[in-house]
Amino acid sequence: MRVTQRDIARLADVSQATVSRVLAGDARVEEVIRSRVMRVMREQNYKPDVRARALRSKRAGLIGLVINRPEGGIGDDPFFAHLIGSILDKLSGTPYHLCIDHVAEGTSHKAIYDEMLRTRRVDGLILVESEARDERIVKLQEDNFPFVLIGNPGDFSGILSVDNDNVFAGELATRHLVEQGYRRIAMLGGPRGVTVSEDRICGYVAAAQDTEIPINVIHAGFGLETAYNHALEVLSGPNRPDALVVLDDYMAIGAVMAARQLKISIPDQLGIVSFNDTAYCNFTEGGLSSVSLNISRIVGEAVRRLLGTIENKATFREKRMIIPVELKARGSSTRNGRSM
Repeated sequence: MRVTQRDIARLADVSQATVSRVLAGDARVEEVIRSRVMRVMREQNYKPDVRARALRSKRAGLIGLVINRPEGGIGDDPFFAHLIGSILDKLSGTPYHLCIDHVAEGTSHKAIYDEMLRTRRVDGLILVESEARDERIVKLQEDNFPFVLIGNPGDFSGILSVDNDNVFAGELATRHLVEQGYRRIAMLGGPRGVTVSEDRICGYVAAAQDTEIPINVIHAGFGLETAYNHALEVLSGPNRPDALVVLDDYMAIGAVMAARQLKISIPDQLGIVSFNDTAYCNFTEGGLSSVSLNISRIVGEAVRRLLGTIENKATFREKRMIIPVELKARGSSTRNGRSM
């Protein structure tokens, strides 16, 4: 026999209206009650009738996520694996599912967002990797379409966003390397204009100026291969850096590969700190030092805000939410550890 909302309400000792609010992502539901209802849903393997609900509400039951990466550059990227997995976890037990689209790096987002807005095939969007003048945000605001940004809103101060203080994160990583005795520290960042990269570079520059070490910023594309090529070039040249702050763990593995090819010992001759604290941190001997961004909490807040906006169930006085970061120091940056 099919489990109904009434059954879930009885087993969770709440009203049927409360179950409906939990399914809708209503932010007014107390967390302890939400957790109890979600636990009962999992235990009973409850699946909302998405088609019936969509007909009643005139909604698609889909949340959109658009990823900008080179062809073949998504499958091995641990950040997006963690991001997508966390979104799926947070949507579990709600009437919404995740719809993912891919835009090749270097091409415009305009066409895909035009199509999404024209067809209304999703009810809302989670945006990542914002740019200084982001055409996506302009278009979504003009259309009054529900969205939440994971990242720095920059000049778009009135939009809902969940973020880390990436300027502080860049400074934290750089200061750690200085404290470990490194003095020729370079920053291997992402493409110019991508806000998360620019913010971490700002933090790196601030720490470098404060500690009076030379500033050396290298811009690369996203991904392992481009990071490997840029690291190989800079580590082969004159005035070779003795440490690298790298935009993310995936790119940092490219830098580790370049160092190994050049027979540069990590951490004795080269220290490395990156960001995201993904599973790749365990793929190198001694471990890869990384700044943890608490992705699961970021996603949880982003999904909560987006569903609350879609359902018109919540307003958020605090438009931008900042999630704390934490440095996880491992063998790639601690000179008293083992070399790689």
